[in-house]
Amino acid sequence: MTKLGGTRYLKRLAAPRVFPIQRKRSHGKYTVRPSPGPHPMDRSVPIAIILRDVLGYAKTLREVRRILTQRVVYVDGRVVTNYKFPVGIMDVLYIKRVEKFWRILPVRRKLLLHEITPEEAKMKIVRIIGKRYVKNGWIQLNLEDGRNILFKVNSDEERRKILERYKTWDSLKISVPEQRILDHFKLEEGVYGLLIGGTHAGSHGTIVKISRQLMRKYDTVTIKTPLGGTLSTSLQYVLVIGREKPEISLP
Repeated sequence: MTKLGGTRYLKRLAAPRVFPIQRKRSHGKYTVRPSPGPHPMDRSVPIAIILRDVLGYAKTLREVRRILTQRVVYVDGRVVTNYKFPVGIMDVLYIKRVEKFWRILPVRRKLLLHEITPEEAKMKIVRIIGKRYVKNGWIQLNLEDGRNILFKVNSDEERRKILERYKTWDSLKISVPEQRILDHFKLEEGVYGLLIGGTHAGSHGTIVKISRQLMRKYDTVTIKTPLGGTLSTSLQYVLVIGREKPEISLP
């Protein structure tokens, strides 16, 4: 018979490197495969693995499902009941019973749960990955975590100002879950950036140089770290998180 859809299982040995799990057969042959969601599989972790293997609030997958059915786990201010839901970089995790908040941050090709305050949990920083025209000539910004922000414009002048202001690879500071724009950080020299991929993932510092290439995806960025060192990486791995200093707390 013909295959219908993709595979529904995931072996531990084949799991992405960001998964904080044991790879040996003594811990089982399979692990949780994330469902399609706001983040790709190689840059996210299923909520079940976070609750069971990272935080230790459950010992088995059955206990994880019981916790989620009580509607006490939130991601970006919204209740999550699917144990396969993918949680990725900059997402805010909140567990109601323990009254704790965490932000998902990259550290050396892994994902780290960094505990934050309730005030900081009300916002997140996301990158603009595209712009497009939609119905009625309105403008839609496509964000990296699967969100879309719609601008309702009534004239060509408003449309031109929005297109000139918001550029691809810029970052937006938005409220969650309302999705209101709180601030806008342009990708330029002198701003503060965080590396979200590559060998130096998790490093951060001031962007001192942006080397432009023939194609935008091959641009390179040089960052000066707080300790005085310099790092050079691809533009696609850089997320602007502030102007002179980061707008979020970092580990």
